[in-house]
Amino acid sequence: MQLLVDQIVSLTEHRDRESLDAGLATSFMTLFKPEKVVIYSVVSDAKDQRWLPLTLVSSDLTVEKYSPMHADFRSLEPLADSAHRSQCLNSKIPVDVASTEQKGQTINCLAFMADSLSEELGVIEIHAKRQLSATEHEAAQRVLRVYRNMQSMFAYSERDALTGLLNRKSFDDSFYKAFREPGLLSAGTPGTAIATGKKNQSKRRVESSEVFWLAMVDIDHFKNVNDKYGHQIGDEVLILVARILKITFRGYDRIYRFGGEEFVILLRCPDHATALNAVERFRTAMENFEFPQVGKITASVGLSEIRASDTPEAACVRADQAVYFAKRNGRNQVSSFSELEKKGLLQSDVKVGGVELF
Repeated sequence: MQLLVDQIVSLTEHRDRESLDAGLATSFMTLFKPEKVVIYSVVSDAKDQRWLPLTLVSSDLTVEKYSPMHADFRSLEPLADSAHRSQCLNSKIPVDVASTEQKGQTINCLAFMADSLSEELGVIEIHAKRQLSATEHEAAQRVLRVYRNMQSMFAYSERDALTGLLNRKSFDDSFYKAFREPGLLSAGTPGTAIATGKKNQSKRRVESSEVFWLAMVDIDHFKNVNDKYGHQIGDEVLILVARILKITFRGYDRIYRFGGEEFVILLRCPDHATALNAVERFRTAMENFEFPQVGKITASVGLSEIRASDTPEAACVRADQAVYFAKRNGRNQVSSFSELEKKGLLQSDVKVGGVELF
C-alpha cells in the first residue's frame, strides 16, 4: 500500500503532459515489474485512425517519447489492426490479451481519456509474463484516476474553454518543443526500441527532412455576426469553426485559438504546395458550410513556412501579414507569405526576435 501511495504522490509532482505520461508509465513499471509499459494515443488523418506510441518505458527505466507532430503517420499501426486495444478503448474497461508476438507474454490493456476538453483517447499497455491480478488492476485504476485529474488540470490551463482548442498561452511552449528542443533523433520508426542501457534517460523520436508551416486563420466580418445576432450566436460560430478545423486538419496537427476570431495551425508538410492545399481545404470547407441562423461565413488565411531561426513571434508576424493581405484583397482566400514576398507584394523592416522580415 505504501508503494502505491508513493507512486500516486509522485504523479502530482509533474508539471507538464510529457513528464506526466512518463511518470505514469514509470509508476506502472515500479508497481508491477513488467517487461515494458507503452502509452498509445489515437491520431487521425481524415477517417484514417492510427495508434501513436506516445511514451515507452522499458524494464531498465529507459524512457522513449514520441511527438505526434514528428511521427511518420503512414508507418503507424492502423486502429483496426489491434483488436485488443480497440476492444479496450470501446469498452472503457481493462482487457487482458495474450500476446502473439512473444510466447508466454501477456498484454494488460487499460483505456483512458487524456482530458475532457480535447477528448483525446488512448490506451496503456502493460507487457508482462502474466496477467495482472484483480488487486493490481484496482491499483492501476487508482493511479489512472490521479493521472486523469492531473491531465484535466493541464487542460484547463492549456486549452480554450469555449472551443477545446489549445490556447495562445500554450503556443510558445509547443513551438519550442516542436522545433527547438535539443537532442532529437532523426531516424527510426515509432515504436522501435532504443537500447541505451542508461536508466532515466529520455529519448525522442522524429523524422528527418521535416518542414513545418504556420497558418493563421481570421474569420471574415465576424464583428458583424456579433453585432447582428449577439455574442451567444457568435460563440456558436466559433465552436463550429473549431470543429471544421479539427475535421479538416490531421489529428496530429496543432490547432490553437488565439482569441476572438483568430486561429493558428502548426502543421508538417513536405513542401509549399502540400501545405497550401491543406489550408485551402479548410477555406473551402468554411465557404461551403451553412452556419445555423447566420448562413455563409468565410475565412481569410495566411500561410508561412517556419524558418530555422524563427521565434514564435517572427513566424506569427509573417502569417499575420499574409492574412491582412488576403483581407485587403477580397477576403475568403489563402495568401502565402513566401509567394507574396517573391512578387514584392509584402515587404517589412519589422524585426521580431532578432529576425528581419523583408
